[in-house]
Amino acid sequence: MTDATPEPFREYETGLSEQPLRQGDVLQFIQEKDFPIGWRDTIAIVVTANCDLSFEKHWGTVTYVPAIPIDVYIQQFVIPKIITIESSGRVKDLRSLFPREVASDFVERALEMLQLGYSMEDISTLLPSNSKERPRFELELRSLGLYWNAQETLKKCTESGQFWREIDKLTTDLDKVRKPKKSSKEVLRKEIQNRLKSFPGDSLYLSEPGPGYKGGYVAMLRLIRSIEDTAVALRPTDEYHAPGKHRARRIARLKTLYCHRVVQQMAQVFTDIGLPTEYESSRSSQLQKYVENWGN
Repeated sequence: MTDATPEPFREYETGLSEQPLRQGDVLQFIQEKDFPIGWRDTIAIVVTANCDLSFEKHWGTVTYVPAIPIDVYIQQFVIPKIITIESSGRVKDLRSLFPREVASDFVERALEMLQLGYSMEDISTLLPSNSKERPRFELELRSLGLYWNAQETLKKCTESGQFWREIDKLTTDLDKVRKPKKSSKEVLRKEIQNRLKSFPGDSLYLSEPGPGYKGGYVAMLRLIRSIEDTAVALRPTDEYHAPGKHRARRIARLKTLYCHRVVQQMAQVFTDIGLPTEYESSRSSQLQKYVENWGN
């Protein structure tokens, strides 16, 4: 009886020991200091064209795009954007409490006082003491203060557990202030799910881009980086014979379909756009003057 358990889905292939470095190769960084922008568990996908590698037109420098764990992607790009949008919503709600002609001045003053640490009682004096909008005014200001504090605190988080503890604190504090029908944590969870249904054009989701790298990774197609080809160990014996020489090791290669998708989508991000005629005229004039004066 054969085992009917399906093979896990993965976008890579292995068995490359005797093959040269190629586009789509997946690199693992040996030293944490080489992780792009300090993101943990980052791997790299080579995007240098095969023809450049074959004919050595890459001048010894290989370009790659980093791929980061999905939780790092959520922490670095998804949640901060959600918090920014929520903060903007609170400011918009504050403006709606004042007549249009004075809304900007009153709200700017309230935000300035909030940033300077004024008490809520002092800030609330911007409204008449008998104003029906006073409770809502304080509600939106308190919520905004929680979002602002979270934005600063999250930037200082150095590990995943710490990040999520701060998110738990934010959602718990929001529930105490706003007393919503649905918990802030569930609302945030739903928003994250909605945003992960489709990714921006400058990123590409990969389920398992290399052995041991399960759980989902996101290739950041706009963040092009480089590494010297001599700093990449293509086979285990390379590291054995030259200890300390390499910054990264090849661990896999994306299957052709996914390699092409990475490069194609990256090219779309950087597709040329038309430049104004003033630019073309200025370029022509400057280059003409350079050629005319060359050698004088």
